[in-house]
Amino acid sequence: MRRMYCALVLIASFAGVCLNAAAGEPAEQAAVKKAIEQSIGWAVEKDFEAMFRLWGDDLFHFWLFSDSQVIGLESFKKYAEQWRDPDFRGTRFAFRDLRIRFSRAGDVAWYSCFLDDCGSFKGKESCLNDVFQTGVLEKRDGRWVHVLMHGSYPVDKIPEKYVRHFYRGLFQDAEKK
Repeated sequence: MRRMYCALVLIASFAGVCLNAAAGEPAEQAAVKKAIEQSIGWAVEKDFEAMFRLWGDDLFHFWLFSDSQVIGLESFKKYAEQWRDPDFRGTRFAFRDLRIRFSRAGDVAWYSCFLDDCGSFKGKESCLNDVFQTGVLEKRDGRWVHVLMHGSYPVDKIPEKYVRHFYRGLFQDAEKK
């Protein structure tokens, strides 16, 4: 009985090591990185179906502004309608300092990075630069899907145009004095 117990402990320990090793494999790292990049890059080709496949049904999406909080894939599809405007197109994006970590079981990955996300509207390009982006992906049915994405600016790096827009009352009061 003791031998059987020891054997089971060794097998369970070895299985855990194998799962952890699989999570760190270059193929899994590459698959997660691709899913992260496609979550922004889809807009260059405007492939909505490809984008929606990157998200879990139970997603949480909290982007830069308070009106961008979206919960659930169906709500996300409604939120995404604004990007169908033919005058909108993603133009380019870049991820810097992308860090990906895996759960011990290898079926959950979380990441952080700094993102530049650029698009054009009616031919005029604008960019969100140095957005601090974090997210969580889960491996479901053999593919990595986002279950959480959050983008924000550190308080000391909020672009002036957003500070002036959202806190314009503070500036108007100061200018009156």
